[in-house]
Amino acid sequence: LSSIQLYECFRALCCKGPPPPRPEYDLVCIGLTGSGKTSLLSQLCSESPENIVSTTGFSIKAVPFQNAILNIKELGGADNIRKYWSRYYQGSQGVIFVLDSASSEDDLETARNELHSALQHPQLCTLPFLILANHQDKPAARSVQEIKKYFELEPLARGKRWILKPCSLDDMEAVKDSFSLLINLLEERDFEPSRM
Repeated sequence: LSSIQLYECFRALCCKGPPPPRPEYDLVCIGLTGSGKTSLLSQLCSESPENIVSTTGFSIKAVPFQNAILNIKELGGADNIRKYWSRYYQGSQGVIFVLDSASSEDDLETARNELHSALQHPQLCTLPFLILANHQDKPAARSVQEIKKYFELEPLARGKRWILKPCSLDDMEAVKDSFSLLINLLEERDFEPSRM
């Protein structure tokens, strides 16, 4: 190798500098108690699935992905907490809504009402939504098509950016793929010209 080639090799190896920082996005994660929010987020953070307790107030997790870091504020889904959800929406750049696709009709109706409220909330209505139909591994689970129809997503969310995906703890790769799609929507939003 000539001295010029050695210099070029040295520069390529040593002078590249640190990789550019990954963008960070602040997200809110909502859904009824028992929908699996805490379990999904814990698995994404590679935390032990044992000792998972339902979130009673809220918790924040930084979930690292290859091309972004998601700071996810998970809000508890109990009746007495849901009425306070909107107090935690400010500053959110995207929404994750987790629903139990194998839940009772009553719980599914409640989840539908909560999702409709979120989609229409002034602080969330322009944000990208990732809707996860969780517990697809359960026999009573409804399909994504059934969920989409029951939740009336086509007419309600027309013109909004949303993704509806099936998921379960058995297939975390599919969950990660769903989050990657959400990151793509967040990145697209970053490059949109600001509206005057």
